[in-house]
Amino acid sequence: MNIKQMLDEIKTQKKLTRNKIKVGILKDEIIEFLEKRDIEIYTKEIYLNHKGLSHLARESKNKRGAGLSEEDILKIPEILEMPSGIYFDNEKKKLNLLYCKYNNYEKIIKLVIDTKYKRKKEAMTLIKTAGYVEFANLVVYEKIYGNMESR
Repeated sequence: MNIKQMLDEIKTQKKLTRNKIKVGILKDEIIEFLEKRDIEIYTKEIYLNHKGLSHLARESKNKRGAGLSEEDILKIPEILEMPSGIYFDNEKKKLNLLYCKYNNYEKIIKLVIDTKYKRKKEAMTLIKTAGYVEFANLVVYEKIYGNMESR
């Protein structure tokens, strides 16, 4: 199953054939960054689950201009592979990674990744949410990688 198939199932409200899909991998330099801060990761693989995909594609986010277009949702594996910038949110209890990339319309796509997502017996690195942000929203985070700048 791929992102498009899962998104289509969500739109048609069909019973899901799979609850999660692998969309990327944490690179070694990101794992080293987290290890230096004594932050464990559950999986090197990055997953997107039905709940996360529903959350980032929901109508309320779209109405306020924060929800990703279907075109940008389908680019998630590419964003994880070649982000414009990766940031670390050390203010939150969860210590999330933020993968960012400019889209074609000069908006910044931000993917929020929880390296310690745990539910019931399942533990993984998971995209929790995503949306469009302004560059000013990123300056409060610790930059791990990239040359993002205000446009």
